[in-house]
Amino acid sequence: GKKKVEEMQKQRETFVKGAARTNSIPAAKANQVFDLLEKFAGYGFNKSHAAAYAIVAYQTAYLKANYPVEFLSGMMTNDMGAQDKLKIVLDEARAMGVEVLPPDVNEGQAFFWPAASSKSGGHAIRFGLAAIKGVGEIAVEGLIQARDAKGRFADLENLCDRVDSRTANRKTLEALIKCGACDSLGQTRATMFAGLDRALARASEMAYDRQRGQSSLFGMLEEASPKKEEMTRPLAEWPQHEVLAHEKELLGFYVTGHPMTPFAPLLDKFCLHNSATARTLAPRTLTRIGGMISGIQQGFSKKSGKPYAMVTLEDLEGTLTLLCMNDNFEKFRELLTPGRALLVVGEVNNDEDKPKLFPQEIIPLEDAPRKYTRQVHLRLNAVHLTPDSLGEARDLCEAHPGRVPVFLCIRRAGGELVFIETHDKYHVTPSQSLQQAVDGLFGEETYYAKADMSMPERQKRVWERKGNGNGGDDD
Repeated sequence: GKKKVEEMQKQRETFVKGAARTNSIPAAKANQVFDLLEKFAGYGFNKSHAAAYAIVAYQTAYLKANYPVEFLSGMMTNDMGAQDKLKIVLDEARAMGVEVLPPDVNEGQAFFWPAASSKSGGHAIRFGLAAIKGVGEIAVEGLIQARDAKGRFADLENLCDRVDSRTANRKTLEALIKCGACDSLGQTRATMFAGLDRALARASEMAYDRQRGQSSLFGMLEEASPKKEEMTRPLAEWPQHEVLAHEKELLGFYVTGHPMTPFAPLLDKFCLHNSATARTLAPRTLTRIGGMISGIQQGFSKKSGKPYAMVTLEDLEGTLTLLCMNDNFEKFRELLTPGRALLVVGEVNNDEDKPKLFPQEIIPLEDAPRKYTRQVHLRLNAVHLTPDSLGEARDLCEAHPGRVPVFLCIRRAGGELVFIETHDKYHVTPSQSLQQAVDGLFGEETYYAKADMSMPERQKRVWERKGNGNGGDDD
């Protein structure tokens, strides 16, 4: 089964000799029998085994087509112990348009479960509480039992008081807070995390009093009294990057956003494709794709002995694999760090399930405007133009010197557009900081970068022949 020719030849010789010695079978007949065995050693199924697989394949295809939410829920539950496998099913759900809701201590079950969509009102999947990293099934069972007994949890203190701390300990509750499973309790994650020690201490005191058969005067009057003042001062939510990092670590996917969202304008402007459209490209098509490094696997080639890196590049549509080998590994290794946003120029290989990108050039994504902007347009309204405002525009250009020409695109009162090309000394280096400065001074969408969307002629002809050419810029 190792498909080693030399080893199979040794086995043939042993087989032929043994057949002759033991059963007096002629060499020609023995070789004929061994030919059948050798072929089967490549890869083979007996017919009953193949039939069983065919039945299972039909059943799963039927369920996926007719009961996608239930089917995907089962698949996610089956793979919830391995985040890498779970992510594959999560990506499939996204591709099928099935919403995956975040975990929720007031709504979720131990496993992945069909639920009502928060967006469309249709069917969605609620993330299983037991699939949260660091949260075991025993702790989840205790939490669900407490919820079923007395209804929804009102706040963090109420949850700590009703759930046995021996099963849902501090580490478990921290994980629930960090991943957003406690968001329905009405406080920011930062507030709940800061107040967790106090809530656990209060719950422990109340549990101790109950065990002794005692109750405080405040406890006796708790139902009649107004809700107590919050024990922890409300805090602003954690920074977005910290919230997303916790979600990715504990769930394997992002709930409240995506770290690439701030880069969306750069992806739209300077990328030719994304991880989804790359799957449709012809083999060895040269393209530009941007994304964030979400995983790196390094090793050494068995053939050359040289190091390589298989990088998972993630954008807003999914993931693809970036393969850096030989000279490219040494050339780009400084950029290959988790969380880094990159723009990659390379060839796409779609021969396998997931597209692979073989890079020819890699740059930080924030450098894309500087490298791929052909012109900068400042869209100005003639009605609001004054010598002072033109002077401010001039000063901004001088503060960002470079090689890209600047055009003043002035809209006159009658709607006509007048383009004025500025002098060479006002050429700029395009960047996000320049865009923010211009838009901050003259209003949003004043700054426009005309991007270079050209491709090598050889690749461009392949695209045009297949009807996949780029549409170009509006102007």
